[in-house]
Amino acid sequence: MTDLVGEDRPAAADRARPVSGLRLFTLPVVLWACVGAAVVGLQAYVFASWFADGGYHVGKGPAGDGDATRTADVLMPLVSTAGTVAAAVFLYRRCRAARHLTFDALLFVGLLLAGWQSPFMNWVHTVISTNVNVFGAVGSWAPYMPGWQGSGPGQEAELPLMTLSISMMALVAAVMCSAGMRRAAARWPEAGPVRLVAVGFALAILIDATEPFISFIGMSVWTRAVPSLTLWGGHWYQFPLYQMVATACFGATLGAMRYFRNERGETCLESGSSRLPARLSPWARLLAVVGGANVSIALYTGTHILFSLLDGDPPDQLPDFFRPTAGY
Repeated sequence: MTDLVGEDRPAAADRARPVSGLRLFTLPVVLWACVGAAVVGLQAYVFASWFADGGYHVGKGPAGDGDATRTADVLMPLVSTAGTVAAAVFLYRRCRAARHLTFDALLFVGLLLAGWQSPFMNWVHTVISTNVNVFGAVGSWAPYMPGWQGSGPGQEAELPLMTLSISMMALVAAVMCSAGMRRAAARWPEAGPVRLVAVGFALAILIDATEPFISFIGMSVWTRAVPSLTLWGGHWYQFPLYQMVATACFGATLGAMRYFRNERGETCLESGSSRLPARLSPWARLLAVVGGANVSIALYTGTHILFSLLDGDPPDQLPDFFRPTAGY
């Protein structure tokens, strides 16, 4: 039941007795849907403010710094976009074959919408600085978030096309972690939820083990990292080790959401959806998964914000091809 190609919800096909009135708001799916609706509303406000103010323009930094545009600066965003479109087509076909919205499809949409939190780890200090030579670079929308403490409009860049691949890889991690939990449960039937989640965490660490090499691509650099917890500290390709831990927590959480289900085949986010009217259930499930995905990535982002309060300085030198934003 937890494999991407074999996901099904046969038990959920038989609808339970519907509820109404105040009891409706005690259903987990409704509570999570309210979280999702609130996040989508906040997201719409931030993006509307960002667009109306022209915040998508980004400062290019000192003239003459990092003027070179590499093939990778164009190719990587395009590959990211193509991969996301291919995943969307695949999941759409799976939904057509299953005749219902699968959890993987909902999680895919939820992660895409949760990707808007990408620049929020720079809430207090600039943790990641983006190469504005990369195709699709725009000014960050984070300064339009209420309570923002970081740089002002146009001072930081964001790569929305690259963020697409991050959302797609998060889904892959969730699938792999949940599959690992299923295999562990089959091998060790006495294993409880804590041990199974630990298996998912370990798998997520292994999945993320190649991430330090991604830093060498030069799409962005870690401009603030705790020296004692960082590989290659002080160099432009420095990599904080706690990034892997934060990512593993994120991936294991998504994997646990996908693996653990009730007797009707519903995840913790969708629990109670079978008691909703048939026309409302898909929308409630979608908003619930959007809410869960945003809460999960908020924990990941919050981890980096906390570590940014400890220590860390930007690298003294950047490679010739890297053009920093005006706020670097």
